[in-house]
Amino acid sequence: MRRIYFNSNKYIFLLLVFLIVFAMYLQFMVTKSTENLKTEEIRKTEVYAKNITEWILKRTGKNIEEVLSSNELLRKQLNEIMETFIIPKYQYIFLLSKDNKGHYRFLLDGSKKEKEEYKTIFFPKSKLFDEVYSSQKVRIVKQKDEVKGIWLSLLYPVVIEGKTKALLVLDLSKWYGTYIENFNSPLSYVIRIMQIFLLLSFFFLIFLSYRYYHFRKKILKDPLTKAHTKLYMEEIFNRTRVDLYHAILIDIDEFKEINRIHGYEKGDIILEEFVLTLRELLPKDASIIRIGGAEFFIFFHNSENLQSIAQTLFEKSRDKRYLLDNDIVKLNLSMSAMKIPEDTVDIQHVLRMLDEELLKIKSHGKNKLSIINLQSYKELQHRNIDYIKKALEEGRVTCHYQPIFNTKTKEIYKYEALVRLIDENDSHTLLTPSEFIDTIRGTSQYIKMSKLVFQTIFNVLEQYPEIEISVNLELDDLFNYDMMQMIMEYLYRHKESASRLTFEIIEQNEIQEYERIGFIFNQLREYGSKIAIDDFGSGYSSYHYLTKFHIDILKIDGSIVKELKHNPKRARAVLSSIKTITDDLGFELVAEFVSNEMIYKEIYALGIEYAQGYYLGEPKPIDAYMD
Repeated sequence: MRRIYFNSNKYIFLLLVFLIVFAMYLQFMVTKSTENLKTEEIRKTEVYAKNITEWILKRTGKNIEEVLSSNELLRKQLNEIMETFIIPKYQYIFLLSKDNKGHYRFLLDGSKKEKEEYKTIFFPKSKLFDEVYSSQKVRIVKQKDEVKGIWLSLLYPVVIEGKTKALLVLDLSKWYGTYIENFNSPLSYVIRIMQIFLLLSFFFLIFLSYRYYHFRKKILKDPLTKAHTKLYMEEIFNRTRVDLYHAILIDIDEFKEINRIHGYEKGDIILEEFVLTLRELLPKDASIIRIGGAEFFIFFHNSENLQSIAQTLFEKSRDKRYLLDNDIVKLNLSMSAMKIPEDTVDIQHVLRMLDEELLKIKSHGKNKLSIINLQSYKELQHRNIDYIKKALEEGRVTCHYQPIFNTKTKEIYKYEALVRLIDENDSHTLLTPSEFIDTIRGTSQYIKMSKLVFQTIFNVLEQYPEIEISVNLELDDLFNYDMMQMIMEYLYRHKESASRLTFEIIEQNEIQEYERIGFIFNQLREYGSKIAIDDFGSGYSSYHYLTKFHIDILKIDGSIVKELKHNPKRARAVLSSIKTITDDLGFELVAEFVSNEMIYKEIYALGIEYAQGYYLGEPKPIDAYMD
């Protein structure tokens, strides 16, 4: 019975809200319609004033006042013609100028009766006359009751060579204003009756509305922390644009330990105080949503500085101490933040992205802040695991190939394969690894993508038996059983092509198990494949590698090569030392990021045998180079 009663109240309330909104809408539309009529009339009057002004200037030229002062006949003619411009909706039309003392005087008067004499002084009842004279902008003066018969006055400045020479005044008659105001009066009468009815209905249902309000308050507020619930968030973004906000996701690290050590009651006290701390540090319009447990989602308007707010929030929330009886508790926080890209429509995409970033933080030691930098909704969409999964299921994976040149012969030595995802809406749009690889790294989708890449590469090797290809392989991939099993199967099935394949090892983390890595390198080399260390000289990559592993190729990190442009002397010294060592050890040496002719010549002069970069060739389908 209670449920039926509640549902009845719910539907009656919704009906009432609908009727109120409808009445307000009608009132708004009537008001807007009336305002539009006024606006349109003002616009027409402005055009009318402009035409009259142009007509006067054609007759008088640039020196309006001098010409009218010296030519009484012309004044008379113009006054008579101006009379013809007065139609029923206009009460008066006249032209004023300002004398040396700042007084306004009549130059022309289009009145049909009792015309003002030339140079008769005119006392305006509004300061807008002076404002229009100085600003040279058209203004509307709403006349008061003491100005008989006039509704509005349009002040139109006559500007010649950057100076205001006169003011053309058009007075709209009061009866016309009344006509416009009353144009929608029959409909307004009906709406007033409806409003009275709704008002009576409102009082009748006020008690039910009151009960409904309190019920809503309970389900939209977390009873413990007084933060909002997820239902509140969903309702907000059902009616508000998602891309108007910044978003932050916070998780209190190891909060279960706090509950275990201090008890759940004390843990609840910390959560309450934590939310109060957040409110003190956040903008006033920020909303705090308790996602669950000790995880909170925050959003606030994107006019605020996300970097500054997030950094302050992280540092001060983390440094705060909580007193529980005789114990002092300090919280560790993992926190991700992002500016929501334009055109984002689903808040769940944003939450998923922040949650993925939070997992990365937790996997690298927790207690950190990460701010995601996305420029567009497409980037957000492309980092969605479901989007990438669909692309892999549909086989929308391809490779582009960037040539590596022999600097002496100027011929292509080999190609580096670079994976691309094909956008589902535009086959010409290709996604680079930076747009999606982090999302799938460590998942089964990463293995699926790698399988498609190796399948594509071996097809190309078989199609073009004269070329060699290198492919990127992350250091962590070597420890992934499924990944290595898949690679070894491909090498076994394509023994004839395996010797033309180079594995470029990319580091994400520092090497800990040198013996194991060395063993895996030897397994790959058994099929004739080569091992290259990518980005040598950056990150964890160092000369230490050269003493530990049997490798074939070193690829110099692009950041060192770029320094040939900015610090050529030092860059040459570093590159020369690398060249000397690789010569002694018998390694091939490749310079990456050769972006212009100057860098290419420097690389050639240093005797570096191989070079790669946009100056020499951009990543393209392999057919583009074969043709």
